[in-house]
Amino acid sequence: MKKWGPRAGRLPTLNHLLAFETAARLGSFRAAADALHVTQGAVAQQVRALEAELGRPLFHRLPRGLALTDCGDEYASRTRFALEILEAATREFTAGPDRHPPGQVLVSTTPSIASRWLIPRLERISAAVPAGSVVIDASDQLRPLHGDGRVDIAIRWGTPPFAEGTARFLLPGRAILVCAPALAGHADWQNADDLAGIPLISDTHRHWSRWFARHGRADMPVTGPSFSQTLHAIEAAERGLGVAIVPAPLVDSALRDGRLVRVLGEQYALDSDAGFYLLTADPPGSGVMAVADRLLAEAAAPSQA
Repeated sequence: MKKWGPRAGRLPTLNHLLAFETAARLGSFRAAADALHVTQGAVAQQVRALEAELGRPLFHRLPRGLALTDCGDEYASRTRFALEILEAATREFTAGPDRHPPGQVLVSTTPSIASRWLIPRLERISAAVPAGSVVIDASDQLRPLHGDGRVDIAIRWGTPPFAEGTARFLLPGRAILVCAPALAGHADWQNADDLAGIPLISDTHRHWSRWFARHGRADMPVTGPSFSQTLHAIEAAERGLGVAIVPAPLVDSALRDGRLVRVLGEQYALDSDAGFYLLTADPPGSGVMAVADRLLAEAAAPSQA
């Protein structure tokens, strides 16, 4: 067994890690302060203390927010993973096996899917369980699928096989280039070279490096705000902060109502072997199957949200 005593002094303060992870996830010290119920100055001070302890910067401080450094991006992912383990362990010890009442169907998914795809369709999805309700657990944490009522359905990004449950394809992972109409303006973007000098919005999927490599410009620098969640990358694009490359199903409504426009066209879309999959616990109940079937039907139908 490992003896953790001698290592304890090498671990950062938990409050510093929480402040950093929250700021990385939400994209600003102000938003992190609101989430943690502390002052913006306290969050900034805790992040500076962590950076001093690590001996390297974790954020680029920008006039209009924060952008993770390469080191910060990697450390945020690992910190988030560690905090999720602690959260899951705490939940296992403090919660009983029945965490939601009979009749409820608990759907675990990411904030991006919940906000950009599920919520616009939630009324139709909820109609699948007229005597119960659909509960959305929006988190980047991969909650376990079990038959004891913990999570009934999960929508996850990746490629099969998954570690648990029965997986069915839900939505493609094809990513497209989008920006606000005002940014596109009178621009005459024809190819990858035309994006030189344009702010490029990134998320943790790091699509830009693959996109430029596919179009013969692997040397093209990617400069612009970076976010830990695709949801925030989309919101930044809607605000005119740059061009984002994001999964097409998450921006269909924004394209229809004019909040976003396509950049460079379909021939510049980025295909992916990964996609969004619907996972159900074994064996699923009738209510769970009704919601799962409704989700699959929504994904297969022409977009109407």
